[in-house]
Amino acid sequence: MKLSISNIAWSENEDEQVYALMKKYGFTGLEIAPTRIFPSEPYGDLDRVREWAKSLENGYGFVIPSMQSIWFGRQEKLFGSSKEREILSDYTKKAVDFASAAGCSNLVFGCPRNRALPEGADRNAGREFFHELGEYALSKSTDKNRIFIGMEANPPIYNTNYINTTAEAFELIREVESDGFKLNLDVGTMIENHEELSVIEGKIHKISHVHISEPHLKVIEKRTFHKELKCCLEEGGYDGFISIEMGNQPDNKDKLKVLEYTMAYVREIFG
Repeated sequence: MKLSISNIAWSENEDEQVYALMKKYGFTGLEIAPTRIFPSEPYGDLDRVREWAKSLENGYGFVIPSMQSIWFGRQEKLFGSSKEREILSDYTKKAVDFASAAGCSNLVFGCPRNRALPEGADRNAGREFFHELGEYALSKSTDKNRIFIGMEANPPIYNTNYINTTAEAFELIREVESDGFKLNLDVGTMIENHEELSVIEGKIHKISHVHISEPHLKVIEKRTFHKELKCCLEEGGYDGFISIEMGNQPDNKDKLKVLEYTMAYVREIFG
């Protein structure tokens, strides 16, 4: 399977060291948090994005399969006022434009704090919001690069009460009815919720990206579940990326060794 790792796991001054490890273990995808690359107005200069993505591919052979933290720094709420939703919709469309310029096919929709559902709020607002964005992503797709909004289920430990389980995410995808709106499968969520793989069986075609992660983005543990997941994905014809998602450990002097160990493990299971 195609392997990727998210750059939220290390700092900018460690890029070259991690890129060398990626090449060593056959990782061809670099998942990005846009503000990690362009801290100020990440979606503002698409020519700069194109140049950066081209230099990444020419210099290292990496593509950008996915982007996350797409609402980093935003304070508006999905279930706030209609004006807030309008602002977030416009901002997310700019993120889709960024993805198109970067050749990126998946935008992870996590944003747990921004999507908390207040008591009495209209859940249908979410369905309408995601349908519009899914259709926009579809409109920006090409034969070479299909773009998806990847809905990520976030358990309550991330301070949200909206779409906490993988089953709920699949139900929302069914309701949204847009070919540009799929599931960003998060293994950390499945582990936290004690979910069985049966929840994704028969629905693999609805998955746009896979995160190998742990609750709270801790270091990846060796699990039989990973081997079972690989078999399930293969049987379902999954052809996307398998991406390591871990949090940065700035105070860990062995961080690079941990990253290498994790890459070697994921390569062993999914490569």
